[in-house]
Amino acid sequence: MATAAASRPAAAASALAALPGVGSALIGRLALLGITQPADLLLHLPLRYEDRSQLVPIGSLREGQQALIRGRIEAAELGQGRRRALLVSLVDAQAGITLRFFHFRPPQLQQLQAGVWLECYGEVRSGPFRLEMVHPEYRLLPSGADEPLPQSTLTPVYPTTAGLTQATLRRLIGAALARCEQFLPELLPAGLRTAQQLPDLPTALRCLHQPSAAAALDQRPAALHRLALEELLAHHLSLRQRRRQRQTRRAPSIAASGALRGRLLESLPFALTAAQRRVIDETLADLAKPHPMLRLLQGDVGSGKTLVAAAIALQAVEAGWQAVIMAPTELLAEQHFRNFCRWLPPLGIDPVWLAGRHGGRTRTGILADIESGRAPLVVGTHALFQDDVRFARLGLVVIDEQHRFGVHQRLALRAKGDDGAQAPHQLIMTATPIPRSLAMTFYADLDTSVIDELPPGRTPVQTLAVPRRRKDELLAAIAATCARGEQAYWVCPLIEESEVLALSAATETAAELTAALPQLRIGLLHGRMKSRDKETVMGAFQRRETDLLVATTVIEVGVDVPNATLMVIDHAQRLGLAQLHQLRGRVGRGSADSRCVLLYQPPLSGEARARLAAMRETSDGFEIARRDLDLRGPGELLGTRQTGAINLRVADLERDRALLTRLPALASRLEQEAPAAVPRLIDRWLGRGLAYGEV
Repeated sequence: MATAAASRPAAAASALAALPGVGSALIGRLALLGITQPADLLLHLPLRYEDRSQLVPIGSLREGQQALIRGRIEAAELGQGRRRALLVSLVDAQAGITLRFFHFRPPQLQQLQAGVWLECYGEVRSGPFRLEMVHPEYRLLPSGADEPLPQSTLTPVYPTTAGLTQATLRRLIGAALARCEQFLPELLPAGLRTAQQLPDLPTALRCLHQPSAAAALDQRPAALHRLALEELLAHHLSLRQRRRQRQTRRAPSIAASGALRGRLLESLPFALTAAQRRVIDETLADLAKPHPMLRLLQGDVGSGKTLVAAAIALQAVEAGWQAVIMAPTELLAEQHFRNFCRWLPPLGIDPVWLAGRHGGRTRTGILADIESGRAPLVVGTHALFQDDVRFARLGLVVIDEQHRFGVHQRLALRAKGDDGAQAPHQLIMTATPIPRSLAMTFYADLDTSVIDELPPGRTPVQTLAVPRRRKDELLAAIAATCARGEQAYWVCPLIEESEVLALSAATETAAELTAALPQLRIGLLHGRMKSRDKETVMGAFQRRETDLLVATTVIEVGVDVPNATLMVIDHAQRLGLAQLHQLRGRVGRGSADSRCVLLYQPPLSGEARARLAAMRETSDGFEIARRDLDLRGPGELLGTRQTGAINLRVADLERDRALLTRLPALASRLEQEAPAAVPRLIDRWLGRGLAYGEV
């Protein structure tokens, strides 16, 4: 199998070299564009098109126009100015234009003589005396004005790289297109194409690479639709296969009486919501199965995901397995650790906390407890990935805020419990709800649970958008809030003053607020502080020793202070919807009325205005996620912007969103009607690349 995989790149390069005029240097340049085989040429789509199918009279030209013209050279001379240039006067029956060449060779001086006919394509610019074209593409016309036009189709303009001209790309893609059925055979059954009103693959590719001027507007959308659907279908099928492969692997069948979980729930001063109980039941059913669980737990801010994670972890611990909870920041990991230290020691379980700051004997002792199994429940950050962290019997991995971890990081943690015979179960939690269409497509290999209700007693947060000119009114509101014994946050996007963005930094803001509100006790928290300093600041705020906490977005997740009732987000127009929603979730965690003030600097862009309006209009995380998808696309929601996990070549998740809900049914149909096409389709679009669903 390895030999076959290793031979594929060589075979692909050989097929590319078989095209006319392709040598080793050209293969290297094409590789920079991701083109390593003829099929890649066919899927390298144009950025735009130029219309060289019609001649434009010189007298009809307008500045800024891209046009194809013909004329006779009236004169050619070397212009002497600040920059030496070859100036060619070209005329037709009605008017004239100047062709200006700053870079030219002696043979051009011989070619471009008076009386020679030229056909030129370029952008029309304003010149000192009349319209000009600077460095147009041109060809000589031996037959003069009667020379036939070389093409009747639009001319594609492709993404390219240094040393690779448009003419070369057009030639190579034309050669590949002539053998389209060999390089990219049709894989979708005719019945499926007919039902979806899709053109066949050769027709779609020719329409995209060589569209006629008349048909381009009508046929190009259908051709793009054809390729986009095939690509999305390949991704979906890949995830389906991954799910099936996972179900063939072994995992510990974690079954226990639930005594520890029952004792935990009985000790709480409140009852779980129906949604929390449902999610726990769904997850426990997965843990009892002999193949690895991979479940995505979606829950809005404050819905009680941490308690659900604790209840599920207790099932693993009671059954004699270790559980690990990983969070992306020390602040969030420490919040989990504190909650577990409050809930679990009465049950005879002492959680262990591992962070990057642990060193020396402390770290050695923690690692020994983990490796020996004396630490049944471990909470940590990225420090858990390190090679010297070894588990005795890792049965459950819980990853919080999964979109903040790269794919490789998630795989590294799972591998610590994979001994080749079996792998640990995984629960992936996110407070950024994912719209159903995206979840169906890009989490098709995960089972999904949703906590869709908030605990009783949580009060809705009133959200206001306030321009900075009303800052004095806001300061008065903060003073009144703190005078009632409540607390407030002031969130700044940056730590220090930026020369590029005129944003108020947390350090300067803290100083300004201290001067403006001398009666208040003001704390400062940001990501560059040492861990112990962060703990001191947060501890003081939680103990109500601080009235107002000035912080960066480090408090976006993991901070739970029920007495905090006012959140001010400075320069809110700079933040995305998901982040604004997360920050707003830091208030409204108690029974008192709470407010979130979005402080903005006008004028607002259209997108910023839409974000602030969405925050005012809804507090539903799924609605926020839907609007965020509309505004910013899927990368942030899926957690792939930083990992490069979704590498779509043709499909656009915003343009092609209507296709997403069709994929499950189409995938099932393809598996039934043409099962042999499935692996070929996946290989065509994904090759051996990293699959984002494997976590």
